[in-house]
Amino acid sequence: MSLMTGFAFLFAEELDASDNIPFVTDALRHLQDCLNVPMINFKSPVNYRRDETKVKNYINAVIPHYSISEFQTHFQLTPTQVEGLIAELEPFYSNLMGRKWPLRNVVLASLWTLATLESYRDVADRFETSKSVICGHLHEFCALVAEHLSGTLRWPAGEAAEASVRGFAAAGFPGTLCAVGACHIPVEKPQGVPDPEEYFNSKHFYSINLTACCDHAGRFVHVSSEHPGSWHNSRVLRVTDIGKALEGDPQSLLSGFHIVGDASYPLSEHLLTPFPDSGPLLPRMGRYNWKLHTVLKILDGSFFALKCRFRRLKSLQMHSVAKTSAAVKTCCILYNLCLETSGSLQIEDIDCEIVPQEPFHLLPDGHCGNPAGTAKRKAIAASLANRGLRARRRKKTED
Repeated sequence: MSLMTGFAFLFAEELDASDNIPFVTDALRHLQDCLNVPMINFKSPVNYRRDETKVKNYINAVIPHYSISEFQTHFQLTPTQVEGLIAELEPFYSNLMGRKWPLRNVVLASLWTLATLESYRDVADRFETSKSVICGHLHEFCALVAEHLSGTLRWPAGEAAEASVRGFAAAGFPGTLCAVGACHIPVEKPQGVPDPEEYFNSKHFYSINLTACCDHAGRFVHVSSEHPGSWHNSRVLRVTDIGKALEGDPQSLLSGFHIVGDASYPLSEHLLTPFPDSGPLLPRMGRYNWKLHTVLKILDGSFFALKCRFRRLKSLQMHSVAKTSAAVKTCCILYNLCLETSGSLQIEDIDCEIVPQEPFHLLPDGHCGNPAGTAKRKAIAASLANRGLRARRRKKTED
């Protein structure tokens, strides 16, 4: 009996591949049936992989040996930025009640969790703690960042506003301070809300609407991340601070400039949208739409890069809307910090979980724009057409 079992083990060792474990296990089970000996329990391939990736003393023995680029790959921020983050959060963290994990561990584990899709249990193994500790401190970290570092989401004013307008003009669209748009963050079916089905969107999954404004560099300057996925973009914008300012006192917000958005938003003097794509467009209208689309891609790129850097946004697995909102806002804040050292990602094919939206003018309470907005759109379209004509003439002269 011992000789036959030894042959079976030798055969398993020779194969040395997780794919063959079921075959060897069946062979040993057959030996058990024949010889009536206890069955040897092999670990599954999943457990093999898990043991191989489990690292002892990851924080103190492994992380200090990372190069700056390796550190950024795993945590998205530089070591210096992480130290700054710890210093910023320390006063607020030390005032919280309850038994505490060291703040450095909290920050590193939370950054790792947000940057990867590694299971919470595997993250807990990596940082040598429990799943409940990882989840609890992740919520705590996001709440602290969202509350105390929201100044990173600064609306452009003064020199920053002028730089943003110049940047958008260089991209082809004049007088633009910011771009506004929305994407969707998948969530679990929410709990503790009056109507969970409000979060079930037209693409048949639960989500929250992340509405954001960005400057010419793709930096988030305003985010709203708590409204249901079934809400139309225009409805979400209307209840945000930016939307209220656009309706109440736009000059204090825009300083004579405007923002741009897609056709899901209402056209006005302060928010410019495309010409309706309801048939053949005049050349100047087509050029206007093309230029507008070009600058809107800056925001689309930021949404996509946000989800690339913080992959947990694809699977937050949180039932609380408040906690989900804090996590999303935290990722937007951290994304802005990433831009300070890494710059924007080079993205060609953008897929940022866009949920199709009805053009605003086709909504029951929609309209084609107020007179001031319609006139301004026509004027910019004419200006862009003339600019294109002059450029073509100049090119012919040079040739």
